Amino acid sequence: MLDGHSIGSDARTLAASVRSGSLSAREVIEQHLDHIARNNADLNAIVTLAAESARREADEIDARVVRGEPVGALAGVPFTVKDLIATAGVRTTAGSFALANNVPRIDAPAVARMRAEGAVLMGKTNTPEFGASGLTHNDIFGYTVNPLSPAGTPLSPGGSSGGEAAAIASGMSVVGLGTDFGGSVRWPAHCTGLFSIRPTPGRIDPDGQYPGVVSDHRVLTNPATMHGAVQTVGPMARTLDDVSVVLKVLSSPQYRWIEPAEVNTRGLDIRWAAEEGTVPVDAEIRAATEAAALRTASSVRSVTPYKGTALREANDLFTRMRACETQTDIEQYSPAEFSDNITAILGAVRPTSATDVEALWAHRAELQHRLLTEMGDVLILPVASILAPPLGQTSFDVDGTTLSWSQALASSRAISILGLPSVVVPVATSESSLPIGIQIIARPWHEHHALAVAAALG
Repeated sequence: MLDGHSIGSDARTLAASVRSGSLSAREVIEQHLDHIARNNADLNAIVTLAAESARREADEIDARVVRGEPVGALAGVPFTVKDLIATAGVRTTAGSFALANNVPRIDAPAVARMRAEGAVLMGKTNTPEFGASGLTHNDIFGYTVNPLSPAGTPLSPGGSSGGEAAAIASGMSVVGLGTDFGGSVRWPAHCTGLFSIRPTPGRIDPDGQYPGVVSDHRVLTNPATMHGAVQTVGPMARTLDDVSVVLKVLSSPQYRWIEPAEVNTRGLDIRWAAEEGTVPVDAEIRAATEAAALRTASSVRSVTPYKGTALREANDLFTRMRACETQTDIEQYSPAEFSDNITAILGAVRPTSATDVEALWAHRAELQHRLLTEMGDVLILPVASILAPPLGQTSFDVDGTTLSWSQALASSRAISILGLPSVVVPVATSESSLPIGIQIIARPWHEHHALAVAAALG
């Protein structure tokens, strides 16, 4: 149990303290609101604060504890939500002037599950407009700053769930919900020293993510688009256990949940690669990836280098499929209110025949099948080619090659397009004192394998 101060606590301990009555939910929320007041102005992580509704929800939890009623696995746990995900009664802008005054009436299913287990929504976190960048900045709210930045050198927390990462890493939130299209919960976790998971698409109900199909006050996922098929909601936290707890809460009931502790890792074959094969990776990241893979050797059946070919083709496939997106989900809003970035994305759409699009999806199926024959049970891979970058920088030198942010995320994009679950674990610290995270990737619906290997890393 806690000694009365909740900042920095993990979700499981915090919820147990609230359920036992040794710490009230209202105390927890007030302590976090005070922490937000002291820190958010410097970080610009939380862009809409839900203070009054958080207090009301906390008081209701405390009343239920007094009455002896169940209060849920996350009772009193403060959580934040990326500003792309719908929250009933709390402004959701998607970082766009086109939605600057948008207040949804209905929670995204993932948010509703968190609330049903007693988690208390503290507010919404910054994101690039419609999540369409790997760096967290938009014209409404500006830049989010990485809380691990050295004095005088502001760094980016990555993106597009960068506001979420900054809120959790700074202690303003205990756990949170981001979204991941091409690395958007994995790259920020790598930049801020957090744990996160991109689940198998479908494990978490994807509805409620902007942009989407707006119908009867709901935001529905369009499964006919690459965005709808690839992007997932994903939890982020300061501990692996919290990521696992939240994933269990969010998992749709039709999918069997297997506790990571039940996995016999000694039966698992591990493959690892220091890069996906098409772009260079920083030497410290390469070394940390290899070292982490080899550290699992005493806990698994085998650890061998990845020798396949599917990874080399996957990032290029992501790029080609992304170029075919019609962006109709974005175009439903007012173009006059879009940023230059979104305007450029819409202008780059090229007409593609249905036959050619279907051929790309067929190639995806073939690549996924090939990777599953090559990867063993778990694949260990870098998250990105670079460490947390300077705030505002958009190109990055790695071994004499200049990379864009999207090229720097090639390892994450490759896994996204092939539909595999991926847990990010911080495994090392760079010479410049920045965290280095790796991806632990499992076969579809085998998140328990990735979480178990992550736990074996300590």
